[in-house]
Amino acid sequence: MSRTARPALVLLAAIAVLVAVTVVSTLPARTEGDPSSRSAGRLGTLALYTWFDRLGVPVHRISGNFDLHGTDVLVSYDPQDSYSSADVDAVMQHLRSGGDLILVVTPGEQSESLAAAEPLLQRLGVEQSGTTAPGFASPAQPFDAGDLVHRVRFGEGVGFLEGAPLVPLLREKSTVVAAVLQVENSGRVYLLGDTRPLSNLGLREADARWLVLSLRERARMGSGSVGFDEFHHGERSAATAGAGVIFNGPVGVATGLAFAVALLFLGLSGRRLGRPASGATVTSVPSASSYVAALGQLFARSRQRGAIAARYADELKRRIAELTGADAHRDDAAFVTQVGGAGETRAAALNALLARARALAAAQPSESALLHLAHDVDRFERGWADGAT
Repeated sequence: MSRTARPALVLLAAIAVLVAVTVVSTLPARTEGDPSSRSAGRLGTLALYTWFDRLGVPVHRISGNFDLHGTDVLVSYDPQDSYSSADVDAVMQHLRSGGDLILVVTPGEQSESLAAAEPLLQRLGVEQSGTTAPGFASPAQPFDAGDLVHRVRFGEGVGFLEGAPLVPLLREKSTVVAAVLQVENSGRVYLLGDTRPLSNLGLREADARWLVLSLRERARMGSGSVGFDEFHHGERSAATAGAGVIFNGPVGVATGLAFAVALLFLGLSGRRLGRPASGATVTSVPSASSYVAALGQLFARSRQRGAIAARYADELKRRIAELTGADAHRDDAAFVTQVGGAGETRAAALNALLARARALAAAQPSESALLHLAHDVDRFERGWADGAT
């Protein structure tokens, strides 16, 4: 082998090692028990993060410090580190400013998330009502305009104590496993009692995807930027900006190796490397165009909230009909007259609630108006079933 060929061979071998290190370091982790948005395992949320990004939703990760500026929807999924008093204050300020929170916890025997989120749950006034067995949860009331959420699979999960300030969204049998509450008539908190609907595993199911999109579509402020909380997954001390991102981890090792290769080549060949060639642009695999178009149509339909109020009225008539034997297919006035035998006070309250729902259905109701209507409809149904006036 000639002396002039040796530097080139050394350079090629070093480049091959560099490429291998870089490729391995950029592969997503597949730790099955890791709930991070960087994890491709069953419990992780990398699929949800990537999906939002491909749909054009602004997404980012919150790590290094718990800074919620620039975040409209905070996703706190299966937190492993406990919320400090300062963290709880930051979340409450985020909610009072109109931001939203999606909080996902699981029972203590599965992870530390319920205990980690306990300080925040206490501040919100949320109480646990036990645990649930794996099964399917169905809507407690209609909440997506497209009526696409019917049966959402849950694993062993947390049940929430029903009653103010919670408005139930999903029930597994008689237990509330997903709910929403509003903080000081501003931001909303969406609670899920199990990780499966948002996980890499659960997101394969259509009802889980529609559930996630319906929750995301309710974000009202700013650009709708979604921030995934990695701070409470232990990402507290790593550098998150500038040179620290490059040199912290395997990518930093690859960068150092590249620098060493350059020096070695110069030393062996006696020549300068010259101007480096630009690297190939890494492209991601796009989602199917027809699927993206369908999601765009979902977003457009979700903004027509009048249909939700109409579905509340129809669902109220159906449930009262089940309790009284009345015909829910009649118009509102005839239906109220038919159930009038249950008492004038009840009939008057039912008539007022139906009229309110129909008025909202004919307009463009606000999220707050729909939440109040949902709460009143749920309270009326439970009161009728319990025999209260």
